[in-house]
Amino acid sequence: MSSSVAKDLEKKIVAWLDAHGNKIELNIKEGELKQCTPTMFTCSTPQTFISISFKHPILKDKVNLEELQRNFSFIALNQLSLPDLDVPSNWEVQPQTSMSSFDEGVTIEAYENGRLRVTIVTQFFAIDGQQEQRNPIMDKQADEGTYFQVRRDIKGTIKLDMPLVFE
Repeated sequence: MSSSVAKDLEKKIVAWLDAHGNKIELNIKEGELKQCTPTMFTCSTPQTFISISFKHPILKDKVNLEELQRNFSFIALNQLSLPDLDVPSNWEVQPQTSMSSFDEGVTIEAYENGRLRVTIVTQFFAIDGQQEQRNPIMDKQADEGTYFQVRRDIKGTIKLDMPLVFE
């Protein structure tokens, strides 16, 4: 059963990429960027996990656009969902960047009324999917039908518009 689900999802991804011209365009406004350390903010929702890191601590009473731009260090796009893609609840499907974190292509555009607006232009090399596993064996290859990957050059444009929430 899993094998056919993986193959069906792989076909869906190929059709989705063809229909979207190998581009992923996301406008993420749901959620918030919560401060988890003095230098890092993270958005964690069931569909999204993004971290933004700064070189120096960001202080609530001193934060402004110039400080955010000057102190930006990197962004990590750990989990992004693809719009209009029906994925079974026991599967995770997401695009993959070649670097786990990066600073190139990231523009902090605005910080107004506590909301941060960022545009990220990047390349993804693949979209992969995996079926959730209970108690997976460390370093064991995934069972057939529980994983797939569609490799392509995929252009990504992600716009974030979220509140910064300080500790």
